[in-house]
This record gives sequence, C-alpha cells and structure tokens, in this order.
Amino acid sequence: MSYVTEDIIKALKQAREAKGLSQRALSARTGVPQSHISKIESGGTDIRLSSLIELARVLDLELRLVPRKAVPAVETVVRSTAPTPTIAQTADAAKTIREFQRTLDSVKRISALYPELTALRQIQDSLQSIKNLQSSRHDFGASLASDSIRKAYEPLRRQLEQIRKAADTAKALSPETVHSLTQAADSIRKVRNQIAHSVPPATIPRPAYHLDEDGGDDHG
Repeated sequence: MSYVTEDIIKALKQAREAKGLSQRALSARTGVPQSHISKIESGGTDIRLSSLIELARVLDLELRLVPRKAVPAVETVVRSTAPTPTIAQTADAAKTIREFQRTLDSVKRISALYPELTALRQIQDSLQSIKNLQSSRHDFGASLASDSIRKAYEPLRRQLEQIRKAADTAKALSPETVHSLTQAADSIRKVRNQIAHSVPPATIPRPAYHLDEDGGDDHG
C-alpha cells in the first residue's frame, strides 16, 4: 500500500470518527457495504473511485486533483481546519516519536561499533531521511505510526538487541543477522523513497549528508 493511499484512508477514517459515525452507520448512508468500509480502513482492499466519491460526499470531503506546486498551500488550509487532537492522541504521538528516535539512536550507536556493515549505515540514513521528511507534518507522530513505516522499522528493535548483545560479548555477527539487516535496509529504503516521492520537492529538507554513498540506493 502506498504512502499516498494511507493518507486517503486516514482522512476517511478521521472524518467518519469526527462525525461520530460507526462503519455500519456510514454504510447505511452511502450504500457501501460495511465489510468493504472495514477493508478500506484497514488497507485490505483498493478503493474504487465510485466508493471513494460516495464516502467523501457523506463525510463532507471534496475530491480534487491539485497542482503539485499548490500542495503546500492546500495542506496549510487542511491543517487549519483539522480537529484539535485529544490528550490521549497527543500522548500516543509523542510516544511514537520517542520510540522512533530511540530506534534511530540505537542504529547510530551500533553502526559505530560495526562500521563495516553497509546495511546499518543505509538503515541509519533512511531512518534519518524519514524523520527529516516527516518532521514538518502536523501529524508527525501519527504518520510515523503508519503501517508502512511501522512494519519497516519495528522489527529492527529485536535485531538491534541481538547485535548489541553480540557486541557486549565480542561475538561475530551470524550470517543470518547480517542477511536480516540487509533485508531491513531494503524495506526501510523503499518506504523512504515512497515518502520522498509523495512530498513536493520544495518542502523536502536538504540533509547535511549524502544518502547511500556506496551507490547501491534506489534499486527497490
């Protein structure tokens, strides 16, 4: 599922919840089966244009194709009309940001212990790039918790713990661990590329380093 699709799904779900509608109630108003609405909100199916139009109509949303250069202005307007997050939502977002930062910090520390592992450096660069690309969003914490980002970086925690233990005991990393890191680097790089392609060039912060200097980037 693409990052742009996740944004659409999130907007639909947030609009439904803001109106206090259950999936069943929304189904009754739109004629879209409740089971299909459930699949849409969970990312389990592609959204048909006819269903999207009907759901948007009932939820007081408008579908428009916006020139790319106008996206920043449109997003500013959308942010100004967004409901104020609850204390619980704010706390959850802050927790997600802290967890993401802890993962990034762990990668940096372990990368320094194993400078020969290209995969670790690629993971570090990709995570830092995701943070840079996302930090300007008003829903930074929620976007970091999106399925594509979470599934890409959360498994790293177990791998990093194994590597840290190996470093503490001066043990060599197993081929399986190195292979899993390479797979993680590829997954996170793909997510980073999806996000980068969905952000207007003028809004992308320029990093103070070069990504993936070994030239092995953007194959996925």
